[in-house]
Amino acid sequence: MGTGFEHSNLGAVSAGVSYWEDLDLLDDVLARKQWKAIAAADSPGTVDQGVSEVRKVREGVGLPPSGGTPDGITFSTSVKAALGRSLDKTGDVVVVWLNYDRFATIRDKGADDNPLRDETTSLVLKWESGDWKVTTDPQWTAKVKGPHAYDPDSKYAWLDGWRQVSDD
Repeated sequence: MGTGFEHSNLGAVSAGVSYWEDLDLLDDVLARKQWKAIAAADSPGTVDQGVSEVRKVREGVGLPPSGGTPDGITFSTSVKAALGRSLDKTGDVVVVWLNYDRFATIRDKGADDNPLRDETTSLVLKWESGDWKVTTDPQWTAKVKGPHAYDPDSKYAWLDGWRQVSDD
């Protein structure tokens, strides 16, 4: 997991993009380590919630609820656009909205024939101990209000603050 993002709105957005693209989707042990690295101290349930999501995905694809990623299966998440909005006056708590695609590849079978496309999610990030951490504290999550939907050709999405994420 990337760490050390700058203390700014752009740093929060960069952290959110990095976290979302790097989170493991099938290995619950690795996912627990990743979530521990990025969860805020005020949100201990965030780790268990993240691991629970991995276990749901595992069961959804016919795997046992716990274990590593099976050999020959890879997932990639590509964030296409992001939007960051401060939830407090200091800019120390930011909701980062992410529009992404997610693909699976299975060795000897090729690419996913039904990938997730144009999905939208959000992470609430809090500046803590010199880095951006994911918080699920109700004090902040209750303030999250959805933006206009992302569309690369929408002037409304642009005016709302959505920006394309570069693959570079």
